[in-house]
Amino acid sequence: MLKKLFRFLILVGFSFGGIFAQGAYLGYGLGLQVNLGDLGGTITKDGLDNSLGTQKLIVPENTIDVVHRSGLVTKQTNGAMTGLILSILYENQSTNTFWRVGAEYTRKILGGHTRAQFVGYPYIDIKWDFNSLVVPFYWGLRAGVGESSAVYGGLGVNYFRGGWSLHGTSDGATPCLASSSLCGLGPNGAIDSDGNGSRDSFTSIDELYKEAIFSEQVVFDVSGIGFNFMLGIESSLQSKNKLYFEIEYLLDAALDNAPVRSLGTIKQLASTGSISYPIVIGGVRYKFGIKTPM
Repeated sequence: MLKKLFRFLILVGFSFGGIFAQGAYLGYGLGLQVNLGDLGGTITKDGLDNSLGTQKLIVPENTIDVVHRSGLVTKQTNGAMTGLILSILYENQSTNTFWRVGAEYTRKILGGHTRAQFVGYPYIDIKWDFNSLVVPFYWGLRAGVGESSAVYGGLGVNYFRGGWSLHGTSDGATPCLASSSLCGLGPNGAIDSDGNGSRDSFTSIDELYKEAIFSEQVVFDVSGIGFNFMLGIESSLQSKNKLYFEIEYLLDAALDNAPVRSLGTIKQLASTGSISYPIVIGGVRYKFGIKTPM
């Protein structure tokens, strides 16, 4: 879809023609990246199973919403993470081409916090975080639209560094002790072989809590080289500055291994004391800002 839009914008630009300023520019901008870490599905609808596939170590928000509507628990569900992007760039423009190098820092500002309370006790309290630094290089084509605007698109490579983290508690044991209808809403050691919740499958309260997850903290941090492309439009002001808006897509991901802390996590998911997971840094970004001539 973006490739077709890129071709369309270039064709439109060349059909209009137009002469626009050339030279070097320093740019500053802000932006948003949606669905940070590609974790939206995990947070909202999929969760994360234990190694046997019989319990949810991470309970998805749609499951919590169903229980909340039954009146048994209260909830706070914020969905997928969204990040704020701070960017700076140097761009050299010629008649119909350009090249650019920049730096972009992203930090989570919205989403990524799931909380469920049973009689005032937060038995699920999971917080996600994300940050990244990307240094992209672009080469691309430009086309004038009228006398003061241009459309452009480019491809390139980037260096990336960053990752996401998760910390909090998923204690399915406490609500299970209170009501058998709440067994299975989080790791608790009270799941029958057929996957149904039961309080008859443990011999003591201590056994029930062995698989609950308390104060877990997992931090992933990766780096590498990825690919990127973007489409943009800019408009010149009387001050010779240029306002721009861009849609960017980054193909950045790597596998990382991180230690786990909670006994429940070790028992159910990571018997070696660590977990490997594919970490996605890239995704769709929407950016806007200003370019000033140098």
